Amino acid sequence: MIRRNCISLLAVLGGIVTAAAGDFPLTFRTIPAKDVMAFGGGSGSYGMLSLTKPAEVKKEPKAVSAHALYGQCRESRDAAAFLFRLDESKGDGKGYDRLIVDMNQNGDLTDDPVIERAVLSKEREETPPDQVLWGPIPAPAGQKVAGGRPVYFAQTYIFNGELLRRDLGTRNANIPIGQLRLKAGWYLETTVELNGVKQKVGVYDANSDLRLGAGPQAVTYTNRGEKVWYFTDGDSLLVDADGSGTFDNDVFQSESCAFGPIVYLGATPYKVALAADNTSLRVEPWTEALAEVSLMPHGDQVRSVTLAWEQPDASWQLIRAGTADGKIKVPPGNYRLYACDLLGKAALREQVMASGYQRTPRKPVSFAAGKGNSLPCGAPLEIKVTAQKAKPKLPGFLFREPTDSKVDSEFDLSIDAEVVGAGGEVYSTYLKKEKSWERPPKPTFTIADAQGKKVKDGNLEYG
Repeated sequence: MIRRNCISLLAVLGGIVTAAAGDFPLTFRTIPAKDVMAFGGGSGSYGMLSLTKPAEVKKEPKAVSAHALYGQCRESRDAAAFLFRLDESKGDGKGYDRLIVDMNQNGDLTDDPVIERAVLSKEREETPPDQVLWGPIPAPAGQKVAGGRPVYFAQTYIFNGELLRRDLGTRNANIPIGQLRLKAGWYLETTVELNGVKQKVGVYDANSDLRLGAGPQAVTYTNRGEKVWYFTDGDSLLVDADGSGTFDNDVFQSESCAFGPIVYLGATPYKVALAADNTSLRVEPWTEALAEVSLMPHGDQVRSVTLAWEQPDASWQLIRAGTADGKIKVPPGNYRLYACDLLGKAALREQVMASGYQRTPRKPVSFAAGKGNSLPCGAPLEIKVTAQKAKPKLPGFLFREPTDSKVDSEFDLSIDAEVVGAGGEVYSTYLKKEKSWERPPKPTFTIADAQGKKVKDGNLEYG
């Protein structure tokens, strides 16, 4: 079930190395249960929990609970779904303690193992009581990758539990009761050695579809009259960029990137071919022509950019390009800016890192080899603030507006702020490098009247 795929790798640890290609054997690794959901490289696939049984369920064991919960998770509309059911073995209202996932995807829940809650050495205090980890969930019998049998874990979160105590009736049986998240608990690992330089890399089933080699897919839709796009999770290449010996995870996904024909460590691209039997990676330098692109106007502050690269079939491939002296090197072609990571110039403990996305699919920019190319992104950052005054809603079966108000104090004031970069990307994630990247203080604001007198101040709680 594992597909062949080509990706790129630069084997670097402390410098750029030019070397001939080599084949490096892959080793199957599993992830401890307590670490799976925080493992970098992708978020897995999701499905909603409800009382409605999907039509795809052809056969199932008899449920004990009168409120058995069903669902199916898939990474995209065209992907094959994994059906699942939650049951209460001790009776209705006693708590969900049995999970079945249709891992062989045949619609029959009687030939899949019953999964219990994952055994953790210590429950984390911050875990909500209605959030449960299940597993390990083995891949179908006989399926192996690089000598190991893939395993997965599921996390369920019941957020509408009170509805189970009501008589929902058939008309409302499809109301979401919770959510299930399925995530891979395995990856493939190797150590690349070229000219005496070692680099640990991995391959991860980031979209949890029992396959390797799937790239991210672009999804475009219209929201309030505006065209918006995003990329679904494909699979990931993991890179131990800092030499820590592990694949670290942070909000910027610094040690993982999407599968594709090119990937960067530092600012130099290399190629990798995943063997047809998934037992090795073949590493070689990127030898085709590259276009040099200057990041404007402050490229020295850009840590990396993620670009969507237009393919001959009109599809889009995500690549993350590292920078050197405010420039990147990419294959010639048409591109759109998708994401940008900035690193402020300051003392190590005071550095601030910001990440932004361009969700509007703008007209592609063409980059050519041997010519001057530029891409606007990053600073200066513009803060766009909008405010809206509205009458507050009164509680009740139907929300009602109060009677006519005469003074501003009887209105709700909604303030929205966007931090926009030079390429139109909107920044929403910030970290400060102190105690290994912590969030900086929340932005503050002051409201003044027409005469400049302060009316109110505070901070942006969700900004």
